Amino acid sequence: MNILQTLRRWSEEDQRVQEAAYRRNLHVLGITAWGMVALNLLHVAVFALLDFGEPVRDAWARQIAQAHGAMALLMLALGWWSRRLQARTSSRPWQHALPALTAVLVLAWAVALTLLDQAVSTSINAFVNAAVGIAIVFLLRPRSALAILVVAWCALAWTLGWTTQDQALLTTNRMNAASACILAALVSSLLWRRYVQTELLQRALADTNEQLERQQVELQALATLDPLTGLLNRRAFVRAAEAELARARRQGSPLSLLMLDLDHFKSINDHFGHPKGDEVLREVARLMTHTVRHTDRIARYGGEEFVLLLPDTSEADALHLAEKLRQALANTRIAHLATPVTASIGLACLPAHSTMDLDTLLQHVDCALYEAKHQGRNRCVAAPMQPPTP
Repeated sequence: MNILQTLRRWSEEDQRVQEAAYRRNLHVLGITAWGMVALNLLHVAVFALLDFGEPVRDAWARQIAQAHGAMALLMLALGWWSRRLQARTSSRPWQHALPALTAVLVLAWAVALTLLDQAVSTSINAFVNAAVGIAIVFLLRPRSALAILVVAWCALAWTLGWTTQDQALLTTNRMNAASACILAALVSSLLWRRYVQTELLQRALADTNEQLERQQVELQALATLDPLTGLLNRRAFVRAAEAELARARRQGSPLSLLMLDLDHFKSINDHFGHPKGDEVLREVARLMTHTVRHTDRIARYGGEEFVLLLPDTSEADALHLAEKLRQALANTRIAHLATPVTASIGLACLPAHSTMDLDTLLQHVDCALYEAKHQGRNRCVAAPMQPPTP
């Protein structure tokens, strides 16, 4: 990858994190502003109390105090503004310039403060500190940071010529300021690239985690749900039924089990095709789901067989629900078939305080379903609760 491609890729990455960097800068500005206000007020207190007994130095001290007072007010306003902007969920493009505007104002103030210092010293520490501080505190795109620092250095280099007559000293201060700007630009660029890479990596990690969570949900659904009807599959139903059966035995409460088998379902597949048969199964699953209670468990047990687990349900209540379900199915036209789809239903009730296991209960309900088929189909039969004959 050549340098132009690299720069183009970096520019695209910069655009992707621009909003996040803006939010981060607002947060930092909101914190830093109050620290700067405290620091400026400390300078105001110190320099306002100085009395050198010399007109030049006393005037310099007052000007320094005034400059820090002005900066305290400015930072107070910027801090308040940043807090307001943080509370907004959306931002306008021009608001993204606030960090860069703050950097410009701070550097302009540093240039003015450096010029004031020339009355009593040759120090340019105010400008150096501001340049490096801006690079560390704010996340600025490299080209923005470079442009701001170049303009700031030009302003300082030009205005220093007003106050410094010694060419050697003037050259030294200009070069020191240039070195500070180059260092600040380098630090700002490195911090920006590190932020961009970290932000994009975190986003990629978040996307990967979200994808893994979706896959986990899908896998869990595949492991517990029947893909055609969306009901519990046989394995998941057995686990749920074992748990409910243990609870019923522990609490001494009744529990009923229904097994529903669609009548002559093979003829539907033979005459209309398997897609129409699948449509029938989905419609039966939907009808059952809307008929039973939300505490009941429904599963596709295999082929055209469905099972319903009814906790805290006596045999009479289970038989009533079975008849309601059978009649609703017989009265519903499914998949544009000429004749209604009917079902045979077998049921068995676990009496209160019974120690019967799930396999035995399933044998009872299977025998009841066989009897419903034997009696002519489209009917409900309750199993006598005694061990089935081999």
